Amino acid sequence: MLLIPVMAGAETTATNTLLPADTSSNPLEGLLLGDGQWKPLERTTARGGGLPATRSTIPPTFLTYAARLLIRYDAGVAVWWASIDRRYSLMADDQRAIQRNLAFGSLACSIERALDPFLQQQQPTPPTPTSVQVAYTALWDLFVERYGREFDAKRQISLLFCLLPDADQPLSRLQKLKTGTVATKDLLSTSSAGDDADGTTTTSEQPTSDMTDLLPANYQCVAVRGTAGYSVYPGINLFEIGVDEEFGQTAVATAFGPLSETPLTRELPNYSLQTYGLFAVSGAAGCALTHSVVIPLDVVKTRAQTDPDEYQNLLQGAVQIVQKEGLQGLLLGAQATLAGYTWYGMSVYPSYTFFKRFLAHSVLSPAVATVHANDVALLAGAMASVIASLGLTPMEAARIRVVAEPETYKPLGLLGTLSVIANEDSEKGWKGLYAGLPSLLTRQVIFGSVKFLAFERASAFIFCTWPVLRDETWTSLAVSLVAGGLSGVLSSVVSQPADSVLTYVSQTTTDQRSSGLGVVEGCRTMVETEGVGALFRGLGSRCVWAGSIIAGQFLLYDVFRTYFGVSADDLSQVYQVILPAN
Repeated sequence: MLLIPVMAGAETTATNTLLPADTSSNPLEGLLLGDGQWKPLERTTARGGGLPATRSTIPPTFLTYAARLLIRYDAGVAVWWASIDRRYSLMADDQRAIQRNLAFGSLACSIERALDPFLQQQQPTPPTPTSVQVAYTALWDLFVERYGREFDAKRQISLLFCLLPDADQPLSRLQKLKTGTVATKDLLSTSSAGDDADGTTTTSEQPTSDMTDLLPANYQCVAVRGTAGYSVYPGINLFEIGVDEEFGQTAVATAFGPLSETPLTRELPNYSLQTYGLFAVSGAAGCALTHSVVIPLDVVKTRAQTDPDEYQNLLQGAVQIVQKEGLQGLLLGAQATLAGYTWYGMSVYPSYTFFKRFLAHSVLSPAVATVHANDVALLAGAMASVIASLGLTPMEAARIRVVAEPETYKPLGLLGTLSVIANEDSEKGWKGLYAGLPSLLTRQVIFGSVKFLAFERASAFIFCTWPVLRDETWTSLAVSLVAGGLSGVLSSVVSQPADSVLTYVSQTTTDQRSSGLGVVEGCRTMVETEGVGALFRGLGSRCVWAGSIIAGQFLLYDVFRTYFGVSADDLSQVYQVILPAN
C-alpha cells in the first residue's frame, strides 16, 4: 500500500498565471512543459486490449503523479482539465468520475510518450551505469525551470522524482532541496521502503504475511525499448477500475489514477467536403449492394402487404412467386430499388454525421450534448432521413407498382413507371410521385433515427461486455454486422405501421379514397376496412429483410470507409508533446 501523500488541491485550477496565448480553443497546445500539438492518428497506434512490446519502462506511478502536477501547475493543462469538468458537469457523479478517469489516463499516456524519447535522448553514449540517473536529472531541471517558481511546486517536483527507483533518482538535486528542516525524501515514508514490481519506490504498512503469494495475472513481461531485457509491467483493463464507457482500453492502476494504453485523442475539428463525399460514396455502395441482395425478400414482403390472402408468409410467398412468375419474379422492381437506395445511402450517412456534429458542437453546449447524446443521435437520424426521403419516395412508388402489378408496369421500366404515375392526375402532375411522402417520411424518420441510435447502443453494449472484440479489425466488423442486424429488427417493429400505410397508399393512388392520404388518415382507413392487424401485415418478413440489409449496410459502410481512409482512426488526432532537447 502506498503511503505517499496526495497533496490537497492536486486536481484544482492551476495557480500559475502565465497562460500562453490562444489556449481557449486548444489549451493543450499551450503546454508550458514543451510543444503540445495534435497530430493525425497513425494506424499503428495501439487500439487497446494488450500491451505493446515496446512500452516504456517509466514507472506508471511517476507518470500519473506527473499528470497531477501538470494539472496543478501547467496553465494549458489546467484550462483543458477545467473544460473536461464542464463537459461532464451535468452527469451523475459516478458517470462523471468515469469520464474523468478516461481523460486523466489518456493524458498520462500522452505524457509518457513525451518523456520516453526525451529520457532516451538525454542518456550519454556509450551508456554508463548512471545513464538513467543522468536522464532523470535533466528532466528534473526541465520541470524546475518550467514550474519551480513557487516553493510548493518545488516540493511537489521533489515528491514526483522520489517515486523513481533509488538508482534512477536525481540525488544531486534532491539533496540540495529541503522542505524546512526535513529532507524531501523523508516525507515519503514512515516505515521501511521497498520496490513494487513496476519499479516504483513505495512504502508498506506491513510485509506480506503469506510468503507463497505471487504476482497476479494482470502483471506481464514487457520488452524494454532499446535493450534486450524485459520489465514487469502491471496491466489491467479499465473496466476493472470502474471505467465502462471506453471499449477495451488497457490501463494501469496506480495510487494516483489510471495510466491508459492510448494517448489523448479527439475527432478532427472540421470535416472537409472530400470527407463527406467519401461518406456518401461509402454509404451509396453499402446500401446498393445490400438492397440488391435482399430484393427477393422485399418482393415477398410487398406482396404480403398488397395481397395478404394469397401470400401469407415469407417462405410460402417466395414459392408461389417462383411457381407463377419464375425466378425473375423475385427480382421485380430491382431498378427502382437500386436507384432509390443508392440515393438513400449517398444522402443519409453523410447527413447523419453532419447533423450530429452540428447539434453537438454548434447548437448545444458540450455539457448538454454529452448528457443528451441519445437525443442528439435520434434527432440527427431523423433530420438525415428527411433528406433521404425526398429522393427515395418516387423510387418507392415505382417499386411498389412494379411488384404489385408486374403485368402492367414491368414492361415500362423505371422511367416509364415514373412517367405513368406522374401523369395519372393531370392536376397534380409530378407531385403524384410524392403521394406517399407523408407515410414514407414518417416511416423513414422513425426507422432512421431508431436505426442509428440502436446501432450505436448495441455496439457499445457488445464491446462493453466483450471488450476483446475491439482488438482486431475482423471482430470489430463482426460487431457492426450483429449490431446492425439488431438495429434493423428494432427499427422495423417501430416503423411497421407507417410502412403498411405507405404500401396501401402507393398501390391504390388511383382510388380517390386513398389518394394523398397521410399517415393518420391511412391508418384510420386501413383499420376501418381491414382491422388493426393490417398495420402489422408482413412484419415477420420485413424484420428478416430489414435485419439483413441494415446489418450488411453498417458492415459494408465500415469496410468502404476504411478502404477510402475515413475510418475512426483516420478521422482522429492524438495529442503529442515534444520536449525541448536542452
